[in-house]
Amino acid sequence: MRTITTKIFALMLIGLMSTGLLSCKKLLDVDPEEVLTDNNMYKNVYDADAAVIGVYGKFMNLASNYIIVNELRGDLMDVTPNSDRYMKQLSNFTVTADNPYVDPRPYYEVILYINDALSNFKKMREEGKLKQDEFDMRYSDLGALRSWIYLQLVTRYGEVPYVTEPVKNIDDLKNAALFPRVKLDQLVKDLISFTEALPWKDDYPSGSTLYTTVDGYSTSKMFINKYMVLGDLYLWDNNYTQAATNYRKVLEWGTLYGGNDNYTIYKMTYSYNVGTAWINIFSSPYGERYGFNHEAIWALPFDKSFSPTNPFIPLFGNEGKGKYLIAPSDWVMNNWSSQTRSDGSPYDPRGQFSSWTTQNTQPVAYKMIAGYSALSPFETNGKWMIYRAGILHLRFAEATNRDNFHKLAYAFLNNGILNSYDPNPSVARNVKDVTNMMNTLDYPDPYKFDAREGEFPRFRGDWYRHTGIRNHAGVMHSTITPADSVKYFDMSNPNPYYREVKDHAGLALFMEDKLVQEGALETAFEGYRWGDLLRIALRREKEAPGTGVAFLQKHINDKFQARGETAPNMTNKDNWFLPFNW
Repeated sequence: MRTITTKIFALMLIGLMSTGLLSCKKLLDVDPEEVLTDNNMYKNVYDADAAVIGVYGKFMNLASNYIIVNELRGDLMDVTPNSDRYMKQLSNFTVTADNPYVDPRPYYEVILYINDALSNFKKMREEGKLKQDEFDMRYSDLGALRSWIYLQLVTRYGEVPYVTEPVKNIDDLKNAALFPRVKLDQLVKDLISFTEALPWKDDYPSGSTLYTTVDGYSTSKMFINKYMVLGDLYLWDNNYTQAATNYRKVLEWGTLYGGNDNYTIYKMTYSYNVGTAWINIFSSPYGERYGFNHEAIWALPFDKSFSPTNPFIPLFGNEGKGKYLIAPSDWVMNNWSSQTRSDGSPYDPRGQFSSWTTQNTQPVAYKMIAGYSALSPFETNGKWMIYRAGILHLRFAEATNRDNFHKLAYAFLNNGILNSYDPNPSVARNVKDVTNMMNTLDYPDPYKFDAREGEFPRFRGDWYRHTGIRNHAGVMHSTITPADSVKYFDMSNPNPYYREVKDHAGLALFMEDKLVQEGALETAFEGYRWGDLLRIALRREKEAPGTGVAFLQKHINDKFQARGETAPNMTNKDNWFLPFNW
């Protein structure tokens, strides 16, 4: 069975057949593995494209493992009666060396394919088979993908071999003498250096053979966003300004590439205040303009006709082709139930019937299989949403908060820039001078935002439609109580709009906890959770020993206590990482 990405590549190049440059038989007879391993295939830019597509085809096979390991170790997903013993080990932090889910080999197989492709791209450039700009784009794409994969590996294992050159025998990597393992903090810095040096960081431009629409699938979202990778790397490095700088570039993607969507794409510009419309982010077809395109930053499609098949249906589903292997935790379902909508009713549109639903009397992670129905069991199309606007806003707010711009983080969490920086919205929009309202133009870069909306004269800043994460979901704001205000703010100024922060460290931790809580509501089941918990636990442990342990223990306790069980003890930091066993 050909991979879907092979099919997409074939269709992308059909136009070349009429010129005689490429035969249909030759194209369709080439497997991704052949493209990725046969150096004789690297003759021109189309062979380089085939290598890129082949790598992504291999990469898609990691989707299920990525979700299982990153979610079962967190507080938002749990095992089911159908879970195997190895899944239960992940959830209980009792992983043994023979656990197949912690085998690093599948990730390194993709890395070695990348290394081989990058090496051949260099040769092609030297031999004149790739123009400089063609080399820059393809080399940077796969280089950034490799950095992303290494970040997943090193945050999973704590230390891993960092291999950047082709290796003939993958089993050689288990030899620590040949390939010494690099610890988390150092490897993050190495990855930053490599990724920053990549010559091309934007999308493939219009006109590139890798930027097109094929069989209903736009390829524009299929390739990794390099600024998101850099933002994540800097966030793990606790370099908050650089993290925010790179995330800001993604926040402005619509301004750069969105045409008429420059006010809306990735900026969370409207609120899901009715029904369960939030689920459209996941249930809408791949490439649909508003539900998908305005939210998805990096996503890959699963098609019923091609491998790899959609892995989420057997993993999450409880009917049809579903095997129901992992499910929402009791704690996260209770958490959604405890929220309040903007109209005061007790409901979070991201909870029941959106993120989760009931099938055969059991809770199911619905958002991951929202397009699937047991009534049409063979209609298994779906998508792996790896980066989207929700996680972008949360991580930008995390960096912003740690950089001591707590109010801006609050705006991204709750009700947007315009409302958060407008002391009296009903008055401000009817006055002539809004220079000092509805904006953060007195902040340093990358924190300057113009959300001004005026009528005399009519004026609209680029961010005037921005709304925060909770407003976007149609739920009440996560407010700061009077007691918290006394604790964190200088109360001597009678105007609360101008009160200065008294305790930056305390407020930073307070807001960080709020953002972690929101991550559970906004991005559950998508594969982010364990990494987010671990990053913050490690950060706090460095700042004050014991606080990181307490933070992580609290979240693991939530999951186990909600089901009436005793949680694993997280004081053993060795359990924070998985055993690296080949």
